[in-house]
Amino acid sequence: MKSGRAFTLMELLVVIAIIAILAALLLPVLSKARQKAGQTVCLNHLRELQLGWVMYAQDFGETLPRNSSGVDPGKSLQNPGWAAGYMWLNSDPDGDPTDSTNTDLLVGSRYAAFGSIGGYIKNPAVYHCPADKSTVTFDGQVLPRVRSMSMNGYLGAPVQMDGFREFIKMQEITDPGPSDAWVFMDERADSINDGLFAVNAAADYAIVDYPGNYHNGGSCLSFADGHSEYHCWLEPTTEPPMIVGPDGIQRLPSGSKPTSPADRDMRWLVAHTTSKK
Repeated sequence: MKSGRAFTLMELLVVIAIIAILAALLLPVLSKARQKAGQTVCLNHLRELQLGWVMYAQDFGETLPRNSSGVDPGKSLQNPGWAAGYMWLNSDPDGDPTDSTNTDLLVGSRYAAFGSIGGYIKNPAVYHCPADKSTVTFDGQVLPRVRSMSMNGYLGAPVQMDGFREFIKMQEITDPGPSDAWVFMDERADSINDGLFAVNAAADYAIVDYPGNYHNGGSCLSFADGHSEYHCWLEPTTEPPMIVGPDGIQRLPSGSKPTSPADRDMRWLVAHTTSKK
């Protein structure tokens, strides 16, 4: 009878240590690979949204899809919009939580009369960034919210800020030009509400709405010429922690928040949003 040689305790410890080192080296790489894959999906979603935006304009005499804002956006002729509904959070005191989970508000045919581009999109999944894990709870159910994307507030919108360009027709997008003017962007989950992404162009160094930071600290954006790209944010003020109020609910501060005259993110964002008249 032959006897096998067993591993010694020291040999087992060495093997375990090697496995632990390899795991420590590989896990960050795998995590970045997953984030990169999510970024690619998000960019593809934005390309589809952008195509729907262009097709809408072509069918309506080069008039851009209307931007939606305020109460019940995109649900009536009084407040038309490219997408209907308000992305309600559990911390919001008002609003219909079903807006956050209702894909019919995005692609339903009944909203075409109110400016929706959903008839050109068909697939509600493209309105959502796969890295956006935000949820809303009602009737005892925790459900994912259906929209992560917002539209540049100076496109297809009423006057946003005196002295700055608003673009109503496709041919008006000249400064910035189509390759520089962003149209859609994933917005931070605790900032998104209506379909309009607000930018304080008069104060280059202030934030109104917060861009998403789902992709290694950056956002995916589409542009008026049809391309989409990833942009990494550089300033900590663009990615602030949520504030916990006295009620224990986490939320972002409201209103325009000054940053710094050296703010690279807001300088880039304003330059790609609008320009002075």
